[in-house]
Amino acid sequence: MSIATAINKNRCIYFGLEPRRTSTTRRFADDPFLARFGHQLPRGLRQEAHGLQWRTFAATYSPAPDLRLQFLSEEKLPGGVVHYTAAIKTRSGETRHDIIASGPVQAATQLLATAGRRVEICSFHQYDIFEATVTFIRVCHNKDERWAMGFGGTRSQSAAAALSNAAFLLHT
Repeated sequence: MSIATAINKNRCIYFGLEPRRTSTTRRFADDPFLARFGHQLPRGLRQEAHGLQWRTFAATYSPAPDLRLQFLSEEKLPGGVVHYTAAIKTRSGETRHDIIASGPVQAATQLLATAGRRVEICSFHQYDIFEATVTFIRVCHNKDERWAMGFGGTRSQSAAAALSNAAFLLHT
């Protein structure tokens, strides 16, 4: 037998050892976001969402909140701050707010706190996917912790959607 390879009934045997077999069948089922968009979920969320189908995952981490924050405009000001015009939509209507903050996450958390939905961000992950952005955040309030997901056309809109979902999950 030659040193290189011996073929035995359509199986290659290298130096008397069978080739290592790897299975990718469960990989996609383990991470619903990886299966759909090609990006891995953050580690803690990946462990929590292990084996969920996409519909269940989306309904769990991106529910339809009863209070939704949306940025309508952003204007950069001197000193590294931004003037945001935002709308807070509830079942009873919509209110508009103007706020000056260092970024969209600070603006969103301040507006949610004003609305009685305080959140503290423990972990923040943001990815560009196709022409959109997705944000995954782990938030806490008192002793309760939750993961949430939000999609948006911009990074600001995605962060606002994720924080709205997180506030809903924490306070309902």
